[in-house]
Amino acid sequence: IAHMPTFDPNNFTNVSDTSVFKNPFAQNVYEMGSIVKPIVMAAGIDSGAVTPATRYIDKGSVVVGDKTINNFDKKGRGNVNMQDVLSQSLNTGMVLVGQKMGNAVFKDYILDRFKLGTKTGVDLPGEINGIVNGLKDNNNVNYANAAFGQGIALTSLSIVKGFAVLANGGYIVTPHVATQIKQQNGITRDLVYPKSATPVLKPETVTTISTMLTQVVDDGYHRALPHYTVAAKTGTAQVARPNGGGYYTDRNLHSLVGYFPATNPRYVVY
Repeated sequence: IAHMPTFDPNNFTNVSDTSVFKNPFAQNVYEMGSIVKPIVMAAGIDSGAVTPATRYIDKGSVVVGDKTINNFDKKGRGNVNMQDVLSQSLNTGMVLVGQKMGNAVFKDYILDRFKLGTKTGVDLPGEINGIVNGLKDNNNVNYANAAFGQGIALTSLSIVKGFAVLANGGYIVTPHVATQIKQQNGITRDLVYPKSATPVLKPETVTTISTMLTQVVDDGYHRALPHYTVAAKTGTAQVARPNGGGYYTDRNLHSLVGYFPATNPRYVVY
């Protein structure tokens, strides 16, 4: 875990801006944008709502309620499948996945199974929950926005935990940064990495989404490596104004998250 600006923990008084003491990965939330798409797509595949071959006509935009939702470039791609949706990061396709699942199934996977928006349980101080209140009612616009990672705000560690489900064969795992805590009173507590008793996703879903994300890297980004398979997704999200007045027009949150080797994952990197 690394971020800038940093500080010397042995010389706290040398810091003029105390905001640097916050750990942004556990104590800040962001609307993550397109890196949420693989998690939603995995839920759609696992629930039987879609398959990689499911097709639709992408017109560049889709109307949900009284809102028009566009692709990032407002362009349509015509007759495309779910692999194209991930490879070309089509918002319209993700709205379709969410609609085919239905709000109740969407909410079950994202909030109850993947547990996005809740604390990961990591052994770091001050971890906070995400902001996912939009999924606690039945507003179709909120669900459509959440399908491509907008309108819900998550910690970076929450996203990493979600992607680790894909890398851990469908099981959710509690992350830690230490293996053991030695207290001043002499008591030592071992930290374990408990795995969920039942998988979040079926094994075949994990294989499918990993294959799709590998194709995103190899063919969508043209970044194939000669000796390793990498499953990854980029994100470019709008940044919400802190006063609730919509989004900034001059700034975005750029991110990438993935795991490798895709066929036998050892690392998740955000």
